[in-house]
Amino acid sequence: MMNSASKNVCHNCGTLNPRTNNKCSYCGHRLRRRGGIFPVVWVKFAWVTLVVFGGAYFIFKPEPKAVSSNNQNTSSNTPFPSPTHVKGVTATTYHAIADVPNVPEGTFNYGGSTTFAPLRNIAVLVDIQLAHPKFQLRYTEPQTGKPGSGKGVEMLLEGQLSFSLSSRPLKNEEFEKAQQRNFKLEQVPVAIDGIALYVHPELIAQGLKGITLEQARHIFTGKIRNWKEVGGPNVAIAPFSRNLKDGGTVDFFYEHVLAKQSFAASINEVRDTTDSIRKVASTPGGIGYATASEVISQHKIHVLPLAKEANSVFVSPCASLICTATNETAFADGSYPITRRLFVVIKRDGRLDEQAGVAYANMLLSDEGQKFVEQAGFVPIR
Repeated sequence: MMNSASKNVCHNCGTLNPRTNNKCSYCGHRLRRRGGIFPVVWVKFAWVTLVVFGGAYFIFKPEPKAVSSNNQNTSSNTPFPSPTHVKGVTATTYHAIADVPNVPEGTFNYGGSTTFAPLRNIAVLVDIQLAHPKFQLRYTEPQTGKPGSGKGVEMLLEGQLSFSLSSRPLKNEEFEKAQQRNFKLEQVPVAIDGIALYVHPELIAQGLKGITLEQARHIFTGKIRNWKEVGGPNVAIAPFSRNLKDGGTVDFFYEHVLAKQSFAASINEVRDTTDSIRKVASTPGGIGYATASEVISQHKIHVLPLAKEANSVFVSPCASLICTATNETAFADGSYPITRRLFVVIKRDGRLDEQAGVAYANMLLSDEGQKFVEQAGFVPIR
């Protein structure tokens, strides 16, 4: 985890980068070298706040107007703090979760991606509750099927949720279904995540060093069936995966690692990451994958280093050999091969559901919220 002294702020998008980076890991903008910690000066005028930071300056607009709870759509007047300059959104920022304005009163259902589980921990929920006592959040699982990004968006479209969480970008058909229901969906990136592959520990003890992305694709599509084909022992490969319909992680893996090639018929289906870890740990040739924050500190399996291509350096999703933290630097600078963004999906209908989704996104994008993101094992997007 990077401390403040080792971070370099991109003056184009506000993303925090390792001090050694020459370019921003998010927008590619050339970074200014830091020679030390600069003083921060806040100058507040009637209509803006000017922040002077080490010679650079940032202008923050006043707090956004509230979202109307009637039928009139006023979403264009309700910005959220995003360094990514999402189309149609005014960039704003807040220091603390308690500073976030226009938080509605009531109980609001949310659900979707299981990747967000570390951000549903008691510390985050208590902090939100203390800051906004009348804003009640209730994580809601589907009545049928398994929780996941796709199911969360489906529930949002059907009016069962106020907002949803997704570990993969929205699909065209999801945008179209929203339009057919007379509202829009907006995906707000709040964190960067890495997907980790993990194997039975004995495979590492018997010589397996890591695999490339192409080898990972061939393993899960059935073209590679024995670990000796990738530098490991003469042991049959036993791949484990959730069903493609179940979640954003498997959907992302299918599209970006398998290049939309079908999973092998030999895949052993599991319900969730916990089930996958347990089965990989008990199967000599086992291999599975999950969001990196879910598999760190899991001593019954071994997280596998990856390389983008043959003859490339293997990069681990772990920050150290004992794997008690994610490799935040590699996720941020793109040297780890499988990274993605995590989204809060907002229902833009001009009503309370929209207001709740915007408020929650604001909270995670605040300075305080981004610290929770980092503590959860993800990379802050700001």
